[in-house]
Amino acid sequence: MDRIPLADHRDDAIALLAAHRTREIVPVTGALLGRVAAADVRARTDVPAADNSQMDGYAVAAADLAGDGAAARLRLAPAIAAGAGVRDHVPGTATPIMTGAPVPRGADLVVPVEESGPGSFEGAPPAGEEIDLRPAVAAAGRFVRRAASDTRAGDLILREGTVLTPARIAHLAACGIDRLRVLVPMRALVLSTGSEVQDASTALREGGAFDANGPGLAAALVDAGAEVVGAARVVDDPAELLRTLECQAAATGADLVVSSGGVSAGAFEVVRQAAELPGVRLAFPKVAMQPGGPQGIGTVEADGRRLPWLAFPGNPVSALLSLELVARPALGAAPRTTLRLPVRLDEPAPSPRDLEQYRRARLLPSGEVRLVSGPSSHLLGALALSDALVRVPAGVDMVNDGDMLETLLLPGAGA
Repeated sequence: MDRIPLADHRDDAIALLAAHRTREIVPVTGALLGRVAAADVRARTDVPAADNSQMDGYAVAAADLAGDGAAARLRLAPAIAAGAGVRDHVPGTATPIMTGAPVPRGADLVVPVEESGPGSFEGAPPAGEEIDLRPAVAAAGRFVRRAASDTRAGDLILREGTVLTPARIAHLAACGIDRLRVLVPMRALVLSTGSEVQDASTALREGGAFDANGPGLAAALVDAGAEVVGAARVVDDPAELLRTLECQAAATGADLVVSSGGVSAGAFEVVRQAAELPGVRLAFPKVAMQPGGPQGIGTVEADGRRLPWLAFPGNPVSALLSLELVARPALGAAPRTTLRLPVRLDEPAPSPRDLEQYRRARLLPSGEVRLVSGPSSHLLGALALSDALVRVPAGVDMVNDGDMLETLLLPGAGA
């Protein structure tokens, strides 16, 4: 069977999950952090809505000033505080104005209070009397935040598919957006398959292995914006696998199944065997990536619903990298920072020419990366020590010291 590019498999996963996503309208609050916008959004208002002062000082007209550094004596108008309405400027006057207060119509600059005779509002004469101003710069526009200088009403301020960050949430609120349509987080069921897999709270039996994939995939799903609502370990029995899946889906309302193991070419590949049973529609592409080549993708009938199913390999590094490179973008999570960085090696490192290889690595203080251990998919400890993934593209069969390669920064990079 021909291998398919990782990008094609990722696109298939994105399309599969997109067909099963639901949407909701929620208030714009801090609780939106990490959610994904489900529609384009345009600003309701200009930001700022009106010209306002960048400084505590005096709003004046440049025409009433003698020039940079020259003294001008002007009559004081009543002060303006932030939140006041916009009023008209009277020529020949100076209006005490607070930061954020609307600049009077006809005034075109603000002289900081430090450039007035008293040097502060304390000791300044009352409204109706005169004050000396000595502006360092007498140019129009100085210390005035112009209306719409940040955002104009009608501007596109958020695109569908964008992950909400603190700054984006603040911008939405500033633009008058109080409710937002977002994707509902997918409710994931995590299944670890294999008769050898057991819980870490038990004594390890001969031939057994503690379940690393269940906790690891659950954590990665949460990091990608999903809600993990159930987890189970299943022996190599396809009927039991589907019974467990059905029971968990009914109990939790899961709308996504993520499994590990049972997708390769062995004699006891439980997910492949389950795909032959009624209600299961799974394909098993060989993806041109290492680790993580064997994959499963499709749907399963459970709890009267058809749920998307992403089936990953059982080796823990393969499972976690599959979730990182396939499920994470399909869930709409924010993309990782990716840089081209020089790789530091003690000796050349081979890579399979026909595959897109991902090597575990550490980011160095110098801005270079050093590979951690070898490429084998069972070396979970090496992944735990890594804060980057170095991508070796297909077509490259040897990585040499100093090669510039695309590097994905993982959580904790640079720590």
